[in-house]
Amino acid sequence: MSNELIFITGATGFIGSATAVEALKAGYRLRVCLRKPSEKLQTLLSKYSDQFEFTIIPDLTDETAFNDKLNGVDYVLHLASPLPHGTDKQTYFPPAVKGTTSLLKAAANVPSIKKVVVTSSIAALIPLSGIPTGGVIKEDNDWDFSVDENGDFEDPQNPAATPMRLYVASKLLANNAAWEFCATAKPQYALVTLHPAFVYGHNLVQRSAEGIDAGSNGGLWNIIMKGNSTGNATGVHVQDVAEAHVKALDPKIVDGSKYLLAGPKTTGPEIARIVQRLYPDSGALISEASQVVSFPVDTTKAETELGIQWRSFEEMVRDLMDQQLGFQ
Repeated sequence: MSNELIFITGATGFIGSATAVEALKAGYRLRVCLRKPSEKLQTLLSKYSDQFEFTIIPDLTDETAFNDKLNGVDYVLHLASPLPHGTDKQTYFPPAVKGTTSLLKAAANVPSIKKVVVTSSIAALIPLSGIPTGGVIKEDNDWDFSVDENGDFEDPQNPAATPMRLYVASKLLANNAAWEFCATAKPQYALVTLHPAFVYGHNLVQRSAEGIDAGSNGGLWNIIMKGNSTGNATGVHVQDVAEAHVKALDPKIVDGSKYLLAGPKTTGPEIARIVQRLYPDSGALISEASQVVSFPVDTTKAETELGIQWRSFEEMVRDLMDQQLGFQ
């Protein structure tokens, strides 16, 4: 059991809350960075009350905001970043990029910090122009991941896609900035980035049926319940992502490591059969004729170096459906 201290951001979110619980279960102590007090998180973590403390930082883009907040910290887990929400790029790019680089700079001034793990996304491993023909997403492709911050991110053919395009651009920009900072500043800590696909499973901080719209579970719910054929089923179980964060703290995981996190590939007909077998009366519109989008991925690195054995897509469906149907 470790008694080392982790500074964690984003713990009020879907992935962050699961990661916080996983770290506490592993015996780490947590200093949980919040923008404002969270009764919900206090309740969730209450059984570990002697292992965590809260610290309030309203603005993560302010480099001075971390002064004295990182004292005595061994590791940093940075999960806070904007989710798809609107069409104002200023609500995506500065929080994602400066929120990351401010924390990296502050951590460089604290000698006790051995490693920083930044939660990026599969989106940061895909060029904004899309996957090159015949390409397979993995950690070391030499594709063009540059983004023109002043570019136009609106799709006139599909205005509803603009928030996701801005989100993807923010992930690319933040990931590029993190690695550029470490290449230039050469801090004392190791930097590791995790790149989850669409994360599905039980959401520890969701409190109502409507809450599903705030995260990636909403995409899978729409595939199942509305038969949405444009949904992306390149999924990974939230628990696999949470465990990956803790595994990344192992000293064997070296500076510069990047890991794509994506579970077993699935198809529309396979999801339909799972739902028909387990939830025949749910009113789901998915059928064996349904098609879904699935990215070509290579997750060998996470499997061999982090030792991850992916949970099945059925487990993702089951955990999502049990929670969501339980609200109704």
